[in-house]
Amino acid sequence: MPDLYENLAAVSQKDRQRRERCLAYAREHAVGPVEGLFAQEGMVRRIWREGAMLAAIPPAVVLEVLLPEVAEGVGRFSDYQTKLMARTRRTVYATHALVFGDLSMSIEVGGRIFQLHERVRGGISSRSSEGRAGTRYRANDPAALQWVFATLVQGALTTYEAAVEPLDRDERARFYEESKRWGAVVGLPPEQLPPDWESFARYFEEMVEGALELGDMAKDILRVLFGPPYMRGVARLCAGLLPERWRSAVGLPWDADAKRAYELALGALRRTRHLPPALRYVPAWHQAAARIEAARGGGVSKTTRIVQALDARGWIPAGLAPPEEVMRRCPRG
Repeated sequence: MPDLYENLAAVSQKDRQRRERCLAYAREHAVGPVEGLFAQEGMVRRIWREGAMLAAIPPAVVLEVLLPEVAEGVGRFSDYQTKLMARTRRTVYATHALVFGDLSMSIEVGGRIFQLHERVRGGISSRSSEGRAGTRYRANDPAALQWVFATLVQGALTTYEAAVEPLDRDERARFYEESKRWGAVVGLPPEQLPPDWESFARYFEEMVEGALELGDMAKDILRVLFGPPYMRGVARLCAGLLPERWRSAVGLPWDADAKRAYELALGALRRTRHLPPALRYVPAWHQAAARIEAARGGGVSKTTRIVQALDARGWIPAGLAPPEEVMRRCPRG
């Protein structure tokens, strides 16, 4: 579709107009300006509040870069090779800001993501896909956004059910329907998505079975991601949470030793269910609870005050302090 990109200004203008329509949807369906996009007792926060859900991010990243346009965009425009830890911190922050932030924070972070994506465009190289080399892509294309959205939705459900508790069909459907709100704030139109949970599950399976590929660009990204020694345990846990056909295909270990390591790691995550909420739930959830309680005229608990202080110093990995304020206190690279 080369003609689609001949007038980049016109395409960018259409993207911005589309996002404005998406923001109207997000504002209409948000719980409130203080609460944000989601209710504390809703399915999205119920799932993402679990500390064990940090394990959902690596499998989602793996599946994202198996789509050639995502691999090309990350490979050409990202600083992943030199600033892996900083990029990881930004990814975790963005996820929790969209889920647990107030409405203005969620929209602001979604806007930053959209703006960063505006410059990510070009042609797919043979290093990402020999069969699709030369095909034009852009990061704000709804089809690319849809796949990134899908990896996070399905990755969250897979991790939650493996590490916390099983969900029934209605709970999965509610989680999917609610998640459309954060998709909207980054410019993904709800009407672009499959209409219901069953349709989404079919879409995800079709993508896993037929649309993904492991090009050299994706291999390079995954090599950097899982190369450091401290990522070996993460790699084993990630392998077990991936769709079966891609576990060994992406180069992650899945032999008898790796499977035992996965079960041990999963067992450790499951034990977090027995911790008190102060330790079990991510700091961002506590911050959202404190914000809502304060708006209702209530006080702030000692636990929340400690969380806020630690987050402001950059000492916790899943809070709502913007990375630019705390990154200087975090490990570089």
